[in-house]
Parts: sequence; structure tokens; C-alpha cells
Amino acid sequence: MIYKIDRHKVVYQFFSVYIIRKGRKMDKYIGKVKEAIEEYKFQIIFGLLICIVLTIAYCFINKNTEATATSGQTTQVQSKSNGSKEINQHAVKSNQHEQIFVDVKGAVINPGVYQASTNMRGTDLIKMAGGFNNYADRNHVNLAKKVTDQEILYIPIQGEVIGTPVTNLGSTESSNNDDNAGLDSKSSGDKVNLNEADSTKIQTLNGIGQKKAEKIIDYRKQNGPFKSVDDLKNVPGFGERTVANLKPSVSV
Repeated sequence: MIYKIDRHKVVYQFFSVYIIRKGRKMDKYIGKVKEAIEEYKFQIIFGLLICIVLTIAYCFINKNTEATATSGQTTQVQSKSNGSKEINQHAVKSNQHEQIFVDVKGAVINPGVYQASTNMRGTDLIKMAGGFNNYADRNHVNLAKKVTDQEILYIPIQGEVIGTPVTNLGSTESSNNDDNAGLDSKSSGDKVNLNEADSTKIQTLNGIGQKKAEKIIDYRKQNGPFKSVDDLKNVPGFGERTVANLKPSVSV
């Protein structure tokens, strides 16, 4: 007896059995998952909360970073703008302080012509010339006065200028007037012979004290008689202006 096999029915039954078995296994897995969730639900909830907090923090930090970057770019633009303004202002100031030349003479360590600027004062030029020497008379120089181009800044030696010390810008003229008056009155009297006068007689000259009188006598002893009044320039402490002031009052 031959039985006919319905293939479709066999396949259907096979898959039905297979699905039922798989379904039972899935039920077991689902049951285990439910049990695990029930057992670890607090841990799972805590983990989810941590993830949410981290996500919010990340978004907040990212937003602040973008804002900071934008602010930094704006600051750079402003700083460049301010930098260009400062450069322009510095250029304007540099143009205002033009370079000049001042001739520093007299009782300084290094006399000479120095390059300066219009905003510099007498004290700055004295520093450039090495400072005062030991014979400088600081009381008759206005160091606060601003220097000008082609100016001669002369520092007298001690005893060279007789009169009121400089106390302001206008006192220099009055001091010079007093000096000229003293020279005029002295020139009207007898001249002092540099080769014959003693220390006391030499000290009667305007601006000559005991030390300078002794220097004249020492020079006369070491080098012989003065041949001319201009030989006084060879005596230490006697500059051109001092000799010029003494010429009307001395002879050889």
C-alpha cells in the first residue's frame, strides 16, 4: 500500500514544531530578562540617571566652549584694532620729539656735541656728558630747562660766576648782569700782575679764591712767568670763560 506524502503539510508541521520550541526558549529568555530587571532595577535606574546627567553636562560644556571661542575671536579683533591705534599714537609722539644737537661745554667730564630730543632737559644732557667734574658750579645752572637745537649748555667752574644762584628761568639774566657789573667795577681799578702778585693779591680778583690763587702760583713756579694772560688756560680749573672774565683785570 503506497501512502502519498503531502510535502507542504510536512514542511508546515516541521516549522510549527520549530517555532513552538523556539518560542518556549524565548519565553525562558524573556523570563530571565524580567527577573534580571526586577533584581537590578535600582542599578539600572541609577545608570540611566548618570547617562542623562552626563549628556546634559556635555551639551552645556560644548555650548560654553563655542561661546568662548566666539568671544576669543572678538577679543583678538579688538586687540588688533587697539594695537594699531597704539602704534599710530606712538608714531605721532615720536614725530613730536624731533632729534636735536646740543653742545655741552665747561665743567663736565666729557664735553662735546650730543644728540638729544626736544623733550629732554639740561640734567639729561649733563648725564650724557658723564656728569659734573669736581670743579663744577651747580648753583648757577638751570638743569630743569628744556634744551633746544644748536644750544650751548655751559657749566661754569666754582668761583667763575659771582652773583645770585639760579632759582628760576629768569634769574640767569640777573645773575649775568651782576657778574658784568662786578667785572666793570674791577676793570676800572689797577690790574693784577700774574707774575708778581702774591696769593693775597690774586684773591682780590673776581671769582678767585685761595685754591685758585695757589694754582696760579704753583703753575708760575713750575713753568716760569706767564707770557700772556691766555696762559691761564693751562692752569687746572681755568676755562675759556674764566680767562675771558679775568683779562680786563690782570696783566703779565
